[in-house]
Amino acid sequence: MADDPSFLTLPDVERAQFEKNFIKTAVCELRFPALLEFENKPPVQLQKDLRKNFPHYERQQSVSLNDPADKEVKHLFKSKKGEWTVSFKSSAIAIETSRYTHFEDFFQQVQTVFNKSKPLLDTDFFTRVGLRYINEVRIEDAKLDGWIREELIAPLVQGVYGTVDRFAQEVRGAARTGKYSFRHGIIGLDASKRDLYTIDFDFYNENVEADSVLSMISGFNRESFRFFQWVIGPKVKERLGKTIPKRGQI
Repeated sequence: MADDPSFLTLPDVERAQFEKNFIKTAVCELRFPALLEFENKPPVQLQKDLRKNFPHYERQQSVSLNDPADKEVKHLFKSKKGEWTVSFKSSAIAIETSRYTHFEDFFQQVQTVFNKSKPLLDTDFFTRVGLRYINEVRIEDAKLDGWIREELIAPLVQGVYGTVDRFAQEVRGAARTGKYSFRHGIIGLDASKRDLYTIDFDFYNENVEADSVLSMISGFNRESFRFFQWVIGPKVKERLGKTIPKRGQI
């Protein structure tokens, strides 16, 4: 019998809220057993329930590259300024923001959408629950050392690869809260974005009981925070500004 896989091991750090952050996109997605009725009709009641905070509506249709006849419809509900988006399709609902401030605010929005959509989804479990943070760190002095953990960028700092236009790595594994995907590197192909270093965390789990969803999202956030603290160097910590220790369960 094969040994159980070892878990992601990160050092404990004091939970804190920073004065600034580098999160370009934060998204929480809940997948559920497909609701066939919503493959062809919009979720009218959900729009009514979310309208106060997400007044703008868009209908988006994507076509599969493998089968042009396979068209998936996604319904988007956006906040007044467009900084928050709830997307709904027949097998998933997600909330995304391009203006992340702190987890308590994000969690409150997720909790509101979750509670308002539960009657519509009519499920006691979710096929996948995920929380993703995409950070973009601007390397201000053109030198990666000091910005990103040395072990992750050693070949770049040492000049092994020469001048690179793109550098990307991905690691997937098991965490104590589920599974994770960690992507990092110089991702932008545009020359103007080559001073941006992407740090992308995606924590997720499958077949999650509905009653455990919100606590699991909080757990994902704590692991993401520890991971981020492990990845960044002293220059990033300096740019994050003042820190306020956090208390409580969220």
